[in-house]
Amino acid sequence: ATGNVRVLVGSRDYFSEAAGQVNGAWARRSPGSALKPFTYLLAFERGATPATVVADVPTDFPTSTGIFTPHNYNRRFHGPMRFRLALANSLNVSAVKVLQEGGGEAALQQALQECGLTTLGQTAEHYGLGLTLGNAEARLLELANAYACLARLGEYQPFRFCEDDPRESKQIFDRRAAWWVADILSDSN
Repeated sequence: ATGNVRVLVGSRDYFSEAAGQVNGAWARRSPGSALKPFTYLLAFERGATPATVVADVPTDFPTSTGIFTPHNYNRRFHGPMRFRLALANSLNVSAVKVLQEGGGEAALQQALQECGLTTLGQTAEHYGLGLTLGNAEARLLELANAYACLARLGEYQPFRFCEDDPRESKQIFDRRAAWWVADILSDSN
């Protein structure tokens, strides 16, 4: 709630000569599907709801470098899917379609940067619609803080290592849209 970092474990053994002083929480890594919730957040801010339907069907997306044809993890397509189920099941094709209709990669890049991701230094076109699938790098600490922004109903606070650090906060996402994403992510079904 405060943005305070309570514990940070960067590696298994700090004194290990092999890899102990590598801070895994700060290293740049592929976030995989962890960026998809922010795609749906943008769609909710533009008027979609968890009941909005997206067609999870084979789809080709033209890009400046050719055709982008995403596939779902299980290599299946599921037809009409409510946003709630598409996000809950982490469907790739649906996420790409939702991003394309919800502002595109530039809107997602901007939203991620606003909630603290500092690793997205290329142009939005460089990432393309695959940004929602995790084709960029992110730091675990920054990504965890972005998720905390969702839990705070769209209120961004920078993470803080010391309680004496200044506390800043600003509302960057619509509260209802953030609540919907957090509700979907918390649903064990």
